[in-house]
Amino acid sequence: MSSPFFLQETGKILLLTAPLGIATTIILEMSQQLAFKHASGGERTKPLWMVIGAGLYVPQQLCWMFVLTILPLAIATPFLGASYVAVPFASSVLFKEKINAKGWLGICLIVAGIALISREVTP
Repeated sequence: MSSPFFLQETGKILLLTAPLGIATTIILEMSQQLAFKHASGGERTKPLWMVIGAGLYVPQQLCWMFVLTILPLAIATPFLGASYVAVPFASSVLFKEKINAKGWLGICLIVAGIALISREVTP
């Protein structure tokens, strides 16, 4: 099996290593953005949430570096566009923010782009 979604290491195949790494990176990025939004919301800033948001940066970057050891940069980077889809959805649920028509168009274009890029990766 010769695919970026499989990593052969000492005879073992680690199934779904790249997608799991990308998903973790996206979740950490989304959590970081939501923590910063929560920190800046309201009448005064919330320092604890700023620290949480900043603290998520290191694990997110470490996870991203791991992904880059598995996938070429040209393949991995477009998948991070999914964070531009995840953040508006999460903010609409948590902060009751509305997604306007331009936002929906952008989300659709990002999803279409990710779908096109993922066709190159599939075995």
